[in-house]
Amino acid sequence: MRRFNALARTVPLAIATGEIGSPVAVRIIAHLAADHGLLERLAARCLAEASSWLQGEPSTLQALGGSAHGQISLLAAFERGQSALVSVGACGVGQPRLECVVWGNRGVLSWEEGDDWLDVEDRDTEPPLNEEAGKQLASIRNALHASASSAAPPQSGQTRAAWTSPRTPKPLAPPYGVLLVSGDHTHQSNYAEALAADGRCRLIGLTDEANVTPQRRELNERLARRLNIPLLPDLAQALHRDDVQIVSICAEPMRRGRIIVQAAQAGKHLYLDKPLAGSVGDARRIVTAVEQAGVTAHMFSLAPLEPAQRLQRVIQSGELGALTALHFDLCFAKGDPGTARLGQTRRETPEPTEYELPDAKREMTNVGVYPLVALLWTVGRKVRRVAATTGNYFFQEHQARDMEDFGQMLLELDDGAVATVSAGRAGWRSHPSSGLNRTCVIGSKRIAVFDAHRPRIAVWADVPGWAPPQRDPDDPMSMWGHPKKPQYTAQPKQAWITPPAPGPVADAKYFLDCLQTGRASEINAMLAAHTTEILLAAYRSAANGSAMTALS
Repeated sequence: MRRFNALARTVPLAIATGEIGSPVAVRIIAHLAADHGLLERLAARCLAEASSWLQGEPSTLQALGGSAHGQISLLAAFERGQSALVSVGACGVGQPRLECVVWGNRGVLSWEEGDDWLDVEDRDTEPPLNEEAGKQLASIRNALHASASSAAPPQSGQTRAAWTSPRTPKPLAPPYGVLLVSGDHTHQSNYAEALAADGRCRLIGLTDEANVTPQRRELNERLARRLNIPLLPDLAQALHRDDVQIVSICAEPMRRGRIIVQAAQAGKHLYLDKPLAGSVGDARRIVTAVEQAGVTAHMFSLAPLEPAQRLQRVIQSGELGALTALHFDLCFAKGDPGTARLGQTRRETPEPTEYELPDAKREMTNVGVYPLVALLWTVGRKVRRVAATTGNYFFQEHQARDMEDFGQMLLELDDGAVATVSAGRAGWRSHPSSGLNRTCVIGSKRIAVFDAHRPRIAVWADVPGWAPPQRDPDDPMSMWGHPKKPQYTAQPKQAWITPPAPGPVADAKYFLDCLQTGRASEINAMLAAHTTEILLAAYRSAANGSAMTALS
């Protein structure tokens, strides 16, 4: 417990500097070398510490696991809208592990422990419980009992069977004509650039539905002009062109489903923005259309990048043993934080009707989809229950648009394993690089931590500090990838230098390789549809006081 004692003493000092502003969310992962019957007590102490940092009391508490499972994971929603994820367990073989992140409305602090903490005096002993921790212990036991009494029996099955299509695609030789659906203020500019950079592709034109808004029409025209491709006014005619083999679809999520279905029925292969769709019904219709048409569908994700590839290799090697828990933290470092009004609980919408606007997105969806894809892709299992919280912690833009800028999820897989996710957007200076991107995997034999910013070179030098760009009136939250004037363009951060990452080019190459070799995408319509189901169940949970919610 020496590590946790040091953490408990240090975090308040870091908060007291005021640099991160008001604490709004917490993540703690604490795993012992052996259980010794301490897990519930350790969970209680972790939750008590989180409560003290957030200066509040949990109003609701959801729990999964238990001592018999070797791990306990908790999601707490607080009186004034804050949120905390706490995960404790016994790691079996090897060193204990302690991870902690505290999000403030103006920045983020992360516990960075070294590798030399464990010595002969660092033993797992019974943690002392003060009055607050004793109260949390009773709440945790009640939450675990409630969760266990409503749980379905674990299912068994072959790894990765959940996303395997019975259809084997036929190889398709290049060149490939690419049709774009929707233009600027989407991710289309990134995708078009990545596809066009591959010598196997040629951009044919840009199209969209006839009844789009005047603003959407102008944004479509703008991207078409910049790419020097024709604007094709009739969506149906464009989808049936003989020179089009691929359709890249970036229409807004609530329009996306019907367009994807039309493109699949036209026999076109599909390169799809995330999330797959804005409703469960649309997601399921996409799966049916793709399977009936026999086309290849692929949703953009971070799976082809090295951090995710490394995660999959280690998990599938079996060296971690049986997986009991996976914990994902992904938070983009963009935007000017500290402008949201704090002290109130977000009133979530059980069924979102809008996901993205020029200055705000639903970040639990926009960012949270990436760890969900990584989870489903690496373990090959479905999620059956989810509890979630959403918050407006950082940006007045999100608050004014009634879209969350942060969310946390507690997930139960159909084999009984547990996953947790923290996802959002926390501001330009919330991270030395692009944002927190870390995954902790708990196995029966080992614990592994995958950090997208390791290995890295850390730089200390007598140079001016990094400064965020000026606010772009066309893209105030820096959400879109179209070219910007120099004063609106974020310069690279130089404090951490990491190996070069290919970004969207890697995902586009993966998709095109699938087409050319006759290999089904692993980020296919079935997997993408399940991420939509999870996210929409998470919104229902958040709207219902973070209640544990079964997927429909």
